[in-house]
Amino acid sequence: MKFKRVSAVLASAALITTLFTACASNGNEQQGSAGGTASNSNAPIKIDYWGGWTGPDLETMKGLVDKFNAEQSGIHVEFTSMQWTPLFAKFLTEMKGGEPPDVLAMHPFEIGQFSEMGVLDNKQIEAAKLNKSDYSEFAWGGTFYKDTQYAVPLDVHMHGLYYNKALFEKAGLTAAPQTGEELIEMAQKLTVDSNGKHPNESGFDENNIVQYGLGFNMNHHIFYQAYALINQQGGNPFNESMNKLELDEEKTAKAFGFLQDLVFKYKVVPKGEKSPVDDFTTSKVAMIFDGPWQMPKLETSGLQWGSAPYPQVFDKKAAWGAAEVLTFPVNKKGSAEEKEAAIAFVKWLDGNSADWAKSGQLPSNNAGMESAKGLEGREAFIASLDNAVLLPAHPQSAQLFSSTAPSPILTAAQDAILNNKDPHEIAKQLMKDMNAILADQ
Repeated sequence: MKFKRVSAVLASAALITTLFTACASNGNEQQGSAGGTASNSNAPIKIDYWGGWTGPDLETMKGLVDKFNAEQSGIHVEFTSMQWTPLFAKFLTEMKGGEPPDVLAMHPFEIGQFSEMGVLDNKQIEAAKLNKSDYSEFAWGGTFYKDTQYAVPLDVHMHGLYYNKALFEKAGLTAAPQTGEELIEMAQKLTVDSNGKHPNESGFDENNIVQYGLGFNMNHHIFYQAYALINQQGGNPFNESMNKLELDEEKTAKAFGFLQDLVFKYKVVPKGEKSPVDDFTTSKVAMIFDGPWQMPKLETSGLQWGSAPYPQVFDKKAAWGAAEVLTFPVNKKGSAEEKEAAIAFVKWLDGNSADWAKSGQLPSNNAGMESAKGLEGREAFIASLDNAVLLPAHPQSAQLFSSTAPSPILTAAQDAILNNKDPHEIAKQLMKDMNAILADQ
């Protein structure tokens, strides 16, 4: 795909006239299209861009916005970032007041809710004239709800495995685990107590472990892992049109049970782990499950690390996958020039996705993905694209898949990893909690 930078667009007088009809090159004032008020032709069109990045990738996105603002003078982007849940609460508040952002980042599973609320402008997506062939199938599919496109693909990501090369060499391991059996075996070899014993050896002291084999986030990401493991068994009960959840109790119990056993049976994962990535960079754990967004931190840690796809525990390969997409909120007060400027900025981001790949996120467009392949650690995640599984864009996704308490997925995660509850009871409670939400439509 051949992209044009906005700076080049602005250098063309013909395109300036097309894209920014409120800006006159001779310095005279013109009538704006919104309300007929006069505007200064030299003033840039200001657009607001909101996203939920709070990790290492935030600085990369800030840098991209700064780069865009520096490369041209026709548009100025004001960037705001906060955690996703308060971001969307603020978005809906501003929608009511008639002052939404011009560009809003979100995830595919959130599109259904906002589409049903009528706050996303699919007409601007049509105006952007995107080409399906420029994107991965996984990324493109995540921009639709009920066969209507509401977003521009930005990136994709999924769970994978990171491993400490030095600790692997010390334990006599030469490659990352590919199956559930290999994961358990290797994690046991990499888990060591203060006497140098491993969990599968007599005399192992679980109260004095100095190095664990594996770590992972003990929040909503536990559900994401379980979701992948359910899919590995050939089941996926979640879809965008469901009005009742039919959960396979046995497959769900096996999924949560596998994760529980890593903590409580095999004793290779720290109980109540707070920050797996920090434990990994300080060699307190030898492997972690996490996403590609952690790569900037790993790249500056001084650690010798490698990456691998999420292991195949059951019948087939599957890993939880997600994406970040860019939407255009409905804005009745917004001028045609502001809407066109928002499209120009989003297409510029698309064209500069090789820079976004430095954040660890995998660009959605094919050209950016090719650039990502040359960066350390990305190849293992890219290899998971064909078996990554998205959560559906259900209208009640914010309640069903919320990362904050007392959401069903967080309750299930805590019951599994913190409370060691019977996995069959976890499956039953998850279905009960989700069906209570689905019944309230």
